[in-house]
Amino acid sequence: MLTALIQGGVLGGFLALGGVMPRDAQQGVVTRDTAINVVNGLFLFGLRVTVIAWIALHADLGWIDASAVGAPGMQLLSAFLLLDFTRYWLHRAHHRVPWLWTFHRVHHMTERLDATSGLRMHVVDFVQLSLLPIVLFATVLNISTWETWVLPAALTVGAVFDAFQHANLAWNPRNPLARVWGLVLNHPHFHAWHHTRDGERCDGNYGNTLVIWDRLFGSDVTGAELPEAYGLEPSQALTNDLVGMQLLRHRES
Repeated sequence: MLTALIQGGVLGGFLALGGVMPRDAQQGVVTRDTAINVVNGLFLFGLRVTVIAWIALHADLGWIDASAVGAPGMQLLSAFLLLDFTRYWLHRAHHRVPWLWTFHRVHHMTERLDATSGLRMHVVDFVQLSLLPIVLFATVLNISTWETWVLPAALTVGAVFDAFQHANLAWNPRNPLARVWGLVLNHPHFHAWHHTRDGERCDGNYGNTLVIWDRLFGSDVTGAELPEAYGLEPSQALTNDLVGMQLLRHRES
């Protein structure tokens, strides 16, 4: 519950910052897409505290003992890196495996990015992302000896960067401080290129918090300027409403 409260505060904070330092001043702070994202996020949160919580309770197998990682700082670093690395590959699969893309395109249908855009996802995507830490830290690894705050903290880092990278924030990648930041960490300009409408030819930038995975595995597609448009090509577009996007209803041109 604390993680959810922190995420809610972060979303509100980055929405407000988007009003002060907007990338697109014409977009506004709260749009119809923002409302759809938030309501969809509440629906998914309901699944998290019921179905996903039940699965987590019954998935505690812990095949590999992780007690050798004793220092809390190393536990946090290990959890963060393992989560970020596997999320990169899952996200890459969402784009490169046609069946997975069928559902993941719900996240890419919005043409107005803001801090809540990460809440726009199909339930199939959500289940996969929710099961990832359960598989890693309950089924595969036994982290019962780790500090109880470690995994929630690692997940919170990902949630903060999810809101930050989608935010409608002005970000000058040529600024010296921004350039240093961008050597390792995600930011709105980097992730904007993940949402370019020209995804057929420019598909990449899958990292959540760290951008080093995209550099290492050849999926960095960042341009010097922002993309011309966001969203999906007409052949992929879905109706922009809660029920329509979950049912994958095609939007007529």
